[in-house]
Amino acid sequence: MRREEKFLWLKISLLTAAVSVLGMLSSGKRTKTEKYYNKKLKTPVWAPPGWLFGPAWTFNNLFLIRALFRLMDKEADVEDRKKLLGMQAAIWVCFFSFGYVFFKKRSPVLGAVWTQTDALLALASFVIAIRKDKKLAANYAPLLVWTWFASSVAWYTAVKNPDPLLNR
Repeated sequence: MRREEKFLWLKISLLTAAVSVLGMLSSGKRTKTEKYYNKKLKTPVWAPPGWLFGPAWTFNNLFLIRALFRLMDKEADVEDRKKLLGMQAAIWVCFFSFGYVFFKKRSPVLGAVWTQTDALLALASFVIAIRKDKKLAANYAPLLVWTWFASSVAWYTAVKNPDPLLNR
């Protein structure tokens, strides 16, 4: 492995750790969020346990950051770079604001909307990227799979629980 590649992996790894920690901090105290998710909400039988979200999002973030580095590489021949960068920005907005709307504001409905938006952005990014750059598209696959699965959990949770923020 070339020195530049090792350094790139170090940068990607450090950035992944940083954004994952920031995402966790936006949700509030872990004990409170896990108690809310695991004990207060009615979730479907297929819902993952609360502890799985941290590792899942760290994994998703790793691949999203790899995609971002590819998109930022001016030497890479990436079709629709600006469109993909815009969608990447929207994905990050969803990621960093989800904890606030779902855990701090206790809104299962907005949590479902955020999750579905993230899933649609991942799908659109994957579809655009796969036409010309399968390696880039592969970086969107983990988010695509996770958010579509999570959308089923989120919509079930939104339907089965009250939403004090939206008075429903």
